[in-house]
Amino acid sequence: MPGTPFLTLIEEKMYELIAGMSIGDYHFDWGTVNQEDYAKAVFPSALIYYEPEESLDEPDGAWGQAYFNQVIFRVEVVAKLEEEYENPVFEINKELNKALDDLKKLFGKNWSLDGATDTIMYVGSERKEEALGDIFIPKRLITRWLCRYEQDRTSPDIASC
Repeated sequence: MPGTPFLTLIEEKMYELIAGMSIGDYHFDWGTVNQEDYAKAVFPSALIYYEPEESLDEPDGAWGQAYFNQVIFRVEVVAKLEEEYENPVFEINKELNKALDDLKKLFGKNWSLDGATDTIMYVGSERKEEALGDIFIPKRLITRWLCRYEQDRTSPDIASC
């Protein structure tokens, strides 16, 4: 019987780790993960999206019996201001910066996601202003994380080492 696909393992571990962050070790008690409806979300929240996967295989390379892959996961962070500010588009940056530090620390301490991936690395981030004009949620943070993993060619749910 086939096992759990690597991409599922990576996504589930990211979900579990983000949902488990709390004040004491991190800036925030993180709220919901993968809840796109702001009315149902607890902030800060994270949305995990998959971007296209790439193979790093070479025709005559060392990976003849395995696939060597990399994938970028986009983690979008939504934070909320607790009070009204004169300039909320810039005030939210303070909260988004804290959220970015939380994610960097989280994945820095859990660099293999408990074996779900060979490594997870920070690629970059950007802030995106929300089109809705919400003064409490004026902007979101979009972060990108590169994961590399190996899998057996004939049993892709098995790591190949």
